[in-house]
Amino acid sequence: METKAKKLRELIDRPGPIFSLGVWDPYSAIIAEQAGFEVLTVFGSITSWAMIGKPDLGYITQTEMVDTARRVVQSVSTPVIVDCDDGFGDPINVIRTIKLIEQIGAAGLYIEDLSRPLRCSAMGEGGMIPSDVMAQKIRAAVDARTDPDFVIIARTDAYEGADEMIVRARKYVEAGADMVLTIGLLNLKDMKKVATEAGVPLATLQAARTKMPFGPPNEVAKMGYKIIFHVQTLFMAADHSMRQAARELMEDIQNGDETPRLLPGQSPVEIEKGIGLDEDDVIINSYFGVNCPLPKQAK
Repeated sequence: METKAKKLRELIDRPGPIFSLGVWDPYSAIIAEQAGFEVLTVFGSITSWAMIGKPDLGYITQTEMVDTARRVVQSVSTPVIVDCDDGFGDPINVIRTIKLIEQIGAAGLYIEDLSRPLRCSAMGEGGMIPSDVMAQKIRAAVDARTDPDFVIIARTDAYEGADEMIVRARKYVEAGADMVLTIGLLNLKDMKKVATEAGVPLATLQAARTKMPFGPPNEVAKMGYKIIFHVQTLFMAADHSMRQAARELMEDIQNGDETPRLLPGQSPVEIEKGIGLDEDDVIINSYFGVNCPLPKQAK
């Protein structure tokens, strides 16, 4: 049986870039899969925003991230990569993180070399641990891996510049990482420099409205980055729509004389059909001999 880790390996070996979309729960994962994304990523930032309502500063625990990722992995057939912050501690914690993320069926994970409080360099005002300390974590991760197809990605941020990023990328691959995720470079020139000179498999991300450049997909891919992560796209859209819907509904309630407005979108029944209602009706019918009655839609 082909595992999701094996499927991710095959995608990595295939020519051309992989574009991964950030998700935070089963519903966002299903939407991303239905849109055609071949790899999904459970990011710590949007998980922190959605799950506990806190900034992305390392509040999310190992248990919370594993539980979130488990629900996402089980909801889709697409390979899922899990953002595991700094491995949630020292090499001992990293070992347990690898085991837990493997057990839920994820295709891979990444751990980062940020110092606490964790602060992504695309947002700013953070720092990094020594590269030797990070290399120890990577070696622990590789030693803990039981499935050789499980992908281990080392993330490094740009707080110390492109040249240091190149040095760290090489060191992390030498320690056993399959790929290095580079984050926080401020311009496409530096992104190209790292991609050209590092000489190791690389990934990067696109995060609109942050310090990082948000470039055309083909331009970023041509630099040589294998996986290009799009982080907050779905969450930013959801945030915008929820704020608009809440504001308009409150205005209409306060007005009181007109039927409340509704944003364009699917009906509740259409939403349920999109996540498997028809298939579940077949199962219900096989047990009870009748179809589950559906509510009639208002015209």
